[in-house]
Amino acid sequence: MPKPKPPTTLFGKRLRGARTAAGWTQAELARRIGMVDPVAGAARMSRYETGEHEPDLATAQALAKALGVPAAYFHATSEVMADVILLVAKLPAAKQKEALERLKEFVKGKS
Repeated sequence: MPKPKPPTTLFGKRLRGARTAAGWTQAELARRIGMVDPVAGAARMSRYETGEHEPDLATAQALAKALGVPAAYFHATSEVMADVILLVAKLPAAKQKEALERLKEFVKGKS
């Protein structure tokens, strides 16, 4: 079996990472966002992962929802920011606000 082409974009890298962490094939992810043809769906996921194509906003949001990550995760410019996005997203809304306030205090040097 040929080795998959490596991602060339940040979006593709994060998409592949989230998909493989979920244990899904490209065809499975495509099915979960409503693509009925598994072959065409897998090919489209491959193009998103390798950076050959970028999904539109609605598709990116559907991918994020299916994978249980915020859409912003796909676009975070560093691994630290990606981790922060994932961690904050796991909190309930009230705790997200609390985390934001604590971060603001930290940045101001009060912590």
